[in-house]
Amino acid sequence: MSQGNIDDATPIPDYELEQYFPERHDLSEADKERLRDQHGYLRTWFLTHPERFRDLQRWLNQARMGYTYDIYLTRITGYTFIAAAVGLFLGALLSVQLTLFGGFSQLGVNQVVFQALLGIAVVVFSVVLFAGGAFATGYYYPRMRTSTRERSINILLPHAIVYMYALSYGGMNTFEVVKELAEADEVYGEVSNEFDMVVRDVELFGNDLFTALRDARNLTPSENLEQFLDDMISVLDSGSEFSVFLEDEAETYMDEARDEQDSFLGTLSILSEIFVVAFVAAPLFLIVTLLVISLLGGQALLQTYFLVYVGLPLGMLGFLAAVDILSKPYAEHTDELEIEDVEFDREWSSRVTEDPQYETYEQKKQRDKRLEMLYNPIDQIRDRNPLLSLLVTVPIALLAVGFAFISGAVPASIEGILEVPIRATIGLFVVPFLIASVPLTLFYESQRRREKKIAERFPDTLNILSSANQMGIRLVDALNLVSRWSEGALSDELRKVRNDIRWNGDIERALLEFANRLKVPQVTRTMKLIAKGNHSSSDLSKIISIAAEDTRNRYQIERKRRSEMGAYTAIVIIGFLVYLAVIVMLDTSYLTPIGQLADTAPPSSAQAGGAAGTPLSVGEVPVDIYRTVFFHSALIQGIGSGLLAGKLAENNVLAGLKFSIVLAVLTLGVFVLI
Repeated sequence: MSQGNIDDATPIPDYELEQYFPERHDLSEADKERLRDQHGYLRTWFLTHPERFRDLQRWLNQARMGYTYDIYLTRITGYTFIAAAVGLFLGALLSVQLTLFGGFSQLGVNQVVFQALLGIAVVVFSVVLFAGGAFATGYYYPRMRTSTRERSINILLPHAIVYMYALSYGGMNTFEVVKELAEADEVYGEVSNEFDMVVRDVELFGNDLFTALRDARNLTPSENLEQFLDDMISVLDSGSEFSVFLEDEAETYMDEARDEQDSFLGTLSILSEIFVVAFVAAPLFLIVTLLVISLLGGQALLQTYFLVYVGLPLGMLGFLAAVDILSKPYAEHTDELEIEDVEFDREWSSRVTEDPQYETYEQKKQRDKRLEMLYNPIDQIRDRNPLLSLLVTVPIALLAVGFAFISGAVPASIEGILEVPIRATIGLFVVPFLIASVPLTLFYESQRRREKKIAERFPDTLNILSSANQMGIRLVDALNLVSRWSEGALSDELRKVRNDIRWNGDIERALLEFANRLKVPQVTRTMKLIAKGNHSSSDLSKIISIAAEDTRNRYQIERKRRSEMGAYTAIVIIGFLVYLAVIVMLDTSYLTPIGQLADTAPPSSAQAGGAAGTPLSVGEVPVDIYRTVFFHSALIQGIGSGLLAGKLAENNVLAGLKFSIVLAVLTLGVFVLI
């Protein structure tokens, strides 16, 4: 099809546009008009200027977002116009308020013309801020997703190579190994997604394995995976031993993963220092400044409210979100492993389901299950998800707030709350917060300690199993031996695996169900490896040894992270203690004497002082309000610092709840005592 003679009756499919128009800028006007009719003016402009958006298209491909650059840009342009409309509305509203309430006059601008110009400038700034922010966020969002995928691939790649090694060691051919890895996305995440593209290219598009690997190599966002695919292609092309190659590569990329984590830990250390500066030093400086302005007779209370009740919480939430985005590739996940259903004899199955007692049996089974959940809710919450505790504690917390109002512990009016702010804060916030967070923390920490114990003992358990299997001991007997040596949940679950294998004879299914019951990331990955490796190889001891080494490496990486981040967690906690000490000092050294002076000084002298023009007008300083704001700021600071400490230490916000509870109780105790 020529570039200048396109049948006007034939629409141009999106995927053929690049083929038809490799150089869009020299299209004829007729072709451009057809594109405008088909796609609109905006998308046509994007289509005819592809050279400007090559980076964006590469990011979209590497992020696996499923858009071409022109469709994506058209969408974010629409969002940009919506953001601009929001900015126009808010800017106009702010401009009108500044004009009506004398905001421009306080800045020294009294002439109507200049006030109008300033109002227009505020509107323009608001529109540019919202529109520019929306467009920039949309444009660079694929780049952020690409970076996240890159880090995730780099972290999981060594374990994926070990998985491939275990499968190839048993005799699987290369494509079967690649296909098994592509199907293990619940364990190997983004690495599996990359190899899934290879499988799709071979099975769906008919490409050979070498071509599919080269295409994946050109598209992956990870330089480590790109290098691995290059080496893999070379090994396959030369006919070298694939399993030997994978064994060598696993150790090489494990070192790469350690370097990647070291770089990440360095980033977290910088973020912890930024947190101390941005959310401890800066708020203290601003609070002291605003307090001085108030003492000198200025109006700074509104700015203090904004800083404490808007700036500090939103800033901390934004900071936690940024840390979460950076930490997401390093987070362990415990997705449930897929287990193939066993095909029972259809005739026997139909006999069971057609039995008159079958329906009664199923109903009784479901009823017993519901009763067990009602009689043992604690076990259900602990075994499933600690967040389920909020379904119970949040209603109790709301009832506690209602009881506080009914009993009179907390005044029912705004004026009454302002008269006893600390008591009102305790009843309306601190007590509900503790009711909701303490059980959640206990359940989470119990689950976390259980996972740590299992992860710590699991590599040794695998080594014993491997040694026993090498000595000729059957797997069932070896599991019985290890279960006696182990303790706690791991011991009980190993006995279940032993019984499952002894009764059903299906090793793969027993191991996968074992992983799904424990829900420990290291166990999940290892059981997937052993189950599939055992399926392809009769040398179970070697497969278990490979899994033990992989588990030990991952455990060492996690332990190093916890030990190194302990220091930065302490920095965050100490930063809060400094903040609390300074706030208490301001309260006791400045606010308390001023309040006492205001109580003892005659009203006439306070008014006279103000009339005489003295800077300090004691009677006008809202001491009680400032004390309340200081108390609230310390509570917000304590809860936020605790959550960040948990995120740094364990890569989980829930791990910081224990710190938040302690810091909130400490803040409450200090302000009650002073």
